[in-house]
Amino acid sequence: MPRLRLPDGAELEWWIDGEEGPLVAIALMAVHPPTVTGPLIEDLARDHRVLSYHLRGTGMSSRIGPYDIETDAADLAALVEEAGGDALVVALGDGARRAVRAAAARPDLIHTVVVSGEFPLGRIGGPGSQDALANSPAVLDALLGLLETDYRTGLRTMMDSSGETEWHEGTLRHRLDAIEAHCRQEVGVPRMRSWIEDESRSEGQALGDRLWYLHYPGNAWFQGSLEIVRRSLPEAQAEAVPDGVINCPEENASVIRRILATRRAAA
Repeated sequence: MPRLRLPDGAELEWWIDGEEGPLVAIALMAVHPPTVTGPLIEDLARDHRVLSYHLRGTGMSSRIGPYDIETDAADLAALVEEAGGDALVVALGDGARRAVRAAAARPDLIHTVVVSGEFPLGRIGGPGSQDALANSPAVLDALLGLLETDYRTGLRTMMDSSGETEWHEGTLRHRLDAIEAHCRQEVGVPRMRSWIEDESRSEGQALGDRLWYLHYPGNAWFQGSLEIVRRSLPEAQAEAVPDGVINCPEENASVIRRILATRRAAA
């Protein structure tokens, strides 16, 4: 697989699935190994080139920090440029922050960001989100503390409340094993802290209707946050899907194809 060497000496492992078609880049949540979106990538690679990569500090990429949203956004832009540019980015979790930052800074490289879920681009706050776990500083502080002292239990707590399909114990254990192998505690914890502290609303507003949310119910961390998204990002576009790109890859791939087709028709 190719590796991109960055100016600070870090090297990122990256690869392309698919041989022709528009470029789609996957900006996963930092702790996720790329295998979690395998079915989505397989579907899109039939008529797209799909860029996947290991964030710095994870997988086969260099263990060179810093591990934060701003650095990850610059890395994403560099990878898209290396792959030829003109990309749509599919983003999950904190990947939404790095994707909107990269797209706002480099519109010549990233034309569209599609967020899987109802992830706001800053602290939630305000009416309509009182039930969201991410709206409570005490809950977030407790999660960070748990991740620092018992990483695996902290990850499990996050996943149990994420809205994914109810976990079979064996499946959950396998996912946690994969996460721990891919993203070690010393890398995952600072990225989680950076996500909690980050404020990327202005970058999201700069994208206007280039920003899409494929939203679905069930994530206790962000319960009610779609109202916040619509209020803070009035030009962003939203479409309901049954579930996220991990659990419903075919449905989400279909929407992504339609977004790209609409863009080509308007060009």
